[in-house]
Amino acid sequence: MLPDAVNHELARDPFVPLRIFVADGHSYVVRNPNLCLITRGALYIARTDRLHSRLADDMDVIDVRHITRIEQFVEDQRATA
Repeated sequence: MLPDAVNHELARDPFVPLRIFVADGHSYVVRNPNLCLITRGALYIARTDRLHSRLADDMDVIDVRHITRIEQFVEDQRATA
């Protein structure tokens, strides 16, 4: 996938959480686009253990060429109840 396409999805207003799928079968959920950085070759996703925090606990680095699709992510409300 091209970096511009990833940027388009992360820049939607209002933002809807996304699930990013990569070629090896892994997927990554993005709940806060402000915790992402896109370069021409990679997508960096900061992970935090605290809701609404901007402090990164860890980071995932994804080669944008390996992103196969991006979908809106809707959490199952029954799982959190």
